[in-house]
Amino acid sequence: MDHGIKVSKQGFSVIDLDQERKNSSTKESPPHLIYVLAIPYLHGAKIQVKRYQAVASTLKKRPSGGVIECLHEASTLFEDLCTVSKYAEKCGNTHKFHKLWLDVRNHIRHDIREELDSESDSRKNKRASRLKLNPKLQTSIGFSVDLIKVGETEIRISQISSYLSWADKVISEVMKKAKDKGQIK
Repeated sequence: MDHGIKVSKQGFSVIDLDQERKNSSTKESPPHLIYVLAIPYLHGAKIQVKRYQAVASTLKKRPSGGVIECLHEASTLFEDLCTVSKYAEKCGNTHKFHKLWLDVRNHIRHDIREELDSESDSRKNKRASRLKLNPKLQTSIGFSVDLIKVGETEIRISQISSYLSWADKVISEVMKKAKDKGQIK
């Protein structure tokens, strides 16, 4: 393959995979290596916001199809947000929306699809409580161009955009420092 990504395990080099592991005193990966992996998901989330809004703008004309498409786009959006957030957390950069992104992602990807009959699952019930979901409902998700509502929890697209700007700034700063130190080219 001519195009792709290679990231070595700690102590190895992608330049020479036959080389023995270098003795590494640290067990943590440098932030620039972690953020390199976050960049595609950051870009993906930016694209997903646009895709979500495009689909949400059709809700009045095609409510059933629009809701189904909004659910797909929201699911993919929160998967990307979650991935960026988890990488940022690994680098010591946390944001107030970290737990919300995880809760919404896990609700959409697990609670309403796979564990339909698992009412006693304490993690699911705690998540539903944090999202202010009526305990008699498996899910309650609403969509508009500017808002996604899960239970009684409203997530504004402007909040997502603000988070993406924050993540972009954090990643850019880390990458600039790594470049200035000669760690990346």
